[in-house]
Amino acid sequence: MSGFTDAPKPLDDTVQRREATSGGTSPFDPAAPQPSRWLVPCGLAVAIAIAWACSGIFVVGADEAAVVQVFGRAERTVDGVILLRNSGLYFHLPWPMTRVERVRMNEVRTVTVGSSELENLDAAGQFLQAIDPSQQSQLLSGDKNILHVQLNVSYRIANDRIDDWLFGSTVGEQQLQLLASSVLADVVLRSGVDFVHTLGHNEIRQAVLERLEELVEQNSLGVEVEDVTLASVAPPVRVKADFVDVMNARADRETYVNRARAYESQRLSDAQAESARLKNEARSYARRKVDLGRAEAESFNLLIDQLVEASSSSSTSYAEVRQLALRRQFIDTLEDVFRKVDAKVLLDSGQQVDITLHRNPNGQNPGR
Repeated sequence: MSGFTDAPKPLDDTVQRREATSGGTSPFDPAAPQPSRWLVPCGLAVAIAIAWACSGIFVVGADEAAVVQVFGRAERTVDGVILLRNSGLYFHLPWPMTRVERVRMNEVRTVTVGSSELENLDAAGQFLQAIDPSQQSQLLSGDKNILHVQLNVSYRIANDRIDDWLFGSTVGEQQLQLLASSVLADVVLRSGVDFVHTLGHNEIRQAVLERLEELVEQNSLGVEVEDVTLASVAPPVRVKADFVDVMNARADRETYVNRARAYESQRLSDAQAESARLKNEARSYARRKVDLGRAEAESFNLLIDQLVEASSSSSTSYAEVRQLALRRQFIDTLEDVFRKVDAKVLLDSGQQVDITLHRNPNGQNPGR
């Protein structure tokens, strides 16, 4: 028993030595001062404050523009226009006092009105499957025919009306889609099926674009409509074969009309060329005849002058000189005529001889 009573003494000595070394207090004593207890909460609070302050730093991309709202109100210039911040690094009041709206101003966006009936058919072969009515684009034409029309509207956000886009409505794109749908339905209703289906795509596109621009301006959507495109115009599936037949007939008609016009143009060109040729020949013939007549007239005038001069320079009268000249001319003419005749003609002096070369078939003698 004495051994068990003496055993705790070394333990007491050890505890006393530890207390002496630690200054007489235990680290597990609640009353003891612990200077490291507030370091972690303070560090955490400082980190949170730094992170909250850094939330006021924002970056605007190269293709973006930013609108800063301070306490819900957008920053504006002196003229009252919303201030747009271009690409770069900025610092403002941290969240939630500041809110940044980033907008791609130069991005061209597209909304689609309607969808083609054939695009909704799956590849499993269900040719006449049911179509969601909200996805259909069935429009009634002016002559009470149904067509499936798909329209693509390209737009971008207007720089001077960005406040309408950001703060005017939360469903601006849906409003634009509804406006385009109503304008398209109105234009198709005032047109015939042939005009909508094949003939008037450009006219319909221009009419829809002009009317849609007016409605967008009136409704203050904050966008600019760049262009509209008729992506597809197709008849219902059940009557597509009839439409194809009509289109083929119309194409054949256009082919025949074009051929007829080409033949007409060719015949007209040939006629104009022939007319020009005949006119040129007539002008040349007239010119030759006029020149020949002038030459004969000048020759005759020259002959008269020679006769007058011969009669005045000699004792022979003008009548005698003229008779001699005519006889000489007559002999020269006969020589030219007889030179062209194959048969020989003998003339007996003092007797009349019929020297008619060409006789009239009616029996009349035109001349001797």
